[in-house]
Amino acid sequence: MRARKSAEILAAARELFLRDGFAATSIDAIAGAAGVSKATVYSNFTDKDALLIALLEAITEELSAVFARTAKGLEGDGTPRERFIGLGTSIVNGVLRPEVLSLRRLAVAQASAFPRQVAEFWRNGPASTVELIAAHLERMAKAGELDVAEPHEASAQLTYSLTGPFQDRALLAGELPSQREIAAHVSATVDAFLRAYAA
Repeated sequence: MRARKSAEILAAARELFLRDGFAATSIDAIAGAAGVSKATVYSNFTDKDALLIALLEAITEELSAVFARTAKGLEGDGTPRERFIGLGTSIVNGVLRPEVLSLRRLAVAQASAFPRQVAEFWRNGPASTVELIAAHLERMAKAGELDVAEPHEASAQLTYSLTGPFQDRALLAGELPSQREIAAHVSATVDAFLRAYAA
């Protein structure tokens, strides 16, 4: 029963924090959205800070699993270009999901108040994605598909080249690219990457 209540409270906090921001969300609002009393919120979570920490930890776990599945696409069938196009398209669409953009805004806004938790989110989200892709690049290099001396550096170049322009545009200008724009950008980025690291 307690676990179910905690999950309901956390789900309500997640919706409100991502929609309205941390500062603008009250415990009363979270309790109302979860359909519980304010006392029940406090019996499950010490305070609003504890709720945010629990939320960051939960979302970090979710993102880690998603990015691991995405990177695994490099092991599939098809040419390296086809596999990288699939990977790039998944990553770009993933970081542009409304809830992911909202989470990134929330994490940046609360980084100074919760440096350890936000750093952990970075390590298990963006940084982990770079590491996962680097491991696949190393494997592809050993198989003779690529010529990559520094897999981590190559992975960071690819990942941030894919996501940077659209992510900034979405976060700062509130504009999302069309699927046609995404496809063109991913193709151009992958082609440049493969030219640089051709075996």
